[in-house]
Amino acid sequence: MNDVSTDATLACRRLYWSALQDRWDHRTRQAAAWLADEAGVVDIGCGLMPLRDHLPAGTRYVPVDIVDRGPGTVLTDLNADPLPRFAERAAAMLGVVEYVTDLPRLFAQLRQFDRVVLSYNHASVQDVLWAMRLRRKEVIWLHRHGPARFARLLEDAGWHIARRHRVRVGEAMYDLRNSP
Repeated sequence: MNDVSTDATLACRRLYWSALQDRWDHRTRQAAAWLADEAGVVDIGCGLMPLRDHLPAGTRYVPVDIVDRGPGTVLTDLNADPLPRFAERAAAMLGVVEYVTDLPRLFAQLRQFDRVVLSYNHASVQDVLWAMRLRRKEVIWLHRHGPARFARLLEDAGWHIARRHRVRVGEAMYDLRNSP
């Protein structure tokens, strides 16, 4: 049996990851536009920190991740540790929520911020993933909430959804404000 991937398989994989990068860039630019008036932004699940590059010059940027992404990274495992306290009043969470086990706990801890911009892949994206021969558990997504149930989780935690933007089929971005 030959375990070596064919050139066609490798080309498909490259195309798939390139398409994801394009979607992630669109999502990042939208989040930065929504957060452009903020003096400082905590980027929870910062990854390679693309958000930093799209925020206006002079915006305080605080990277947070489960692994060290370089100088200034605040190390936090959202599934094990409490979210540290921050002086900044705004946060972003792009491509993170799907991997957190206890969403009500997370949404309550985010209440330290006045505003949070986050993305979420709703259960409807499952159809797209199945079409690509993947399953939610194979991409380690822990939740299967549709838009209404996800909105209810946010509202139950005291968040007001100021805006919602469809990034693509199944994925939405939320601009949340802390309800008094």
